[in-house]
Amino acid sequence: MNDLSCDYGGVRSKWVNRPNSIVIVDDHRLVAEGISSLLETVPDLEVVAHVYDPAEIISKIRDHKPDIVLCDLDMPGGDPLDSASQAIESLPDTRLLILSAYPTDVNIERALKIGVAGFITKNESAETIVDGLHAVAAGHAIYSDEVRQRFVNRTDRPDNAPAILALSPRELTVTLLAAQGMTTPQIAKTVYRSTKTVDKQISSAMAKTGCTNRVDLSRWAIREGLMRA
Repeated sequence: MNDLSCDYGGVRSKWVNRPNSIVIVDDHRLVAEGISSLLETVPDLEVVAHVYDPAEIISKIRDHKPDIVLCDLDMPGGDPLDSASQAIESLPDTRLLILSAYPTDVNIERALKIGVAGFITKNESAETIVDGLHAVAAGHAIYSDEVRQRFVNRTDRPDNAPAILALSPRELTVTLLAAQGMTTPQIAKTVYRSTKTVDKQISSAMAKTGCTNRVDLSRWAIREGLMRA
């Protein structure tokens, strides 16, 4: 593979007599359906469901129990990374592979904190995406070279890192949702937490990032690449 870096763990998929099942999480139907069409020609990979609405991520993943969740990171109205990671907590055989157009430092850091099986950028070739799915199905960790390089370079820019690294995965999630304009009750419903807990997490995120209010926190999220303006 020319465009991917792969860490081999020596583990092969336990399901050798059936295709590896895949749930695609992406609000862009053209992307999701394009990947599905591509994988129709690959006998050992099978798309069993698409998720276009972030509110359906947890239920669809738990219903289908796929071998791999191929997940975008940018979906209005939710945090697909957080929802997908919640969904697979009770599915030890399901691996999470990120496919994103935005390999920002924050997105890479969040993915690594959660423990994804890999992170591929959307500018990779179709062949590379298939190779990445095969690698993850075989138990390997897979990253686009761009992702790996950006992660390595973070150690050369310590001034950028502390605020991002200080936030827990949950604090990053509520920050993202608050930056999307969600109210505390809306965030609480999305992440299945109480409003009191959400307020506490937002306050903690503001303290760690040096923000004084939600507007500042939204600007920080945009500036750090957690979301688009």
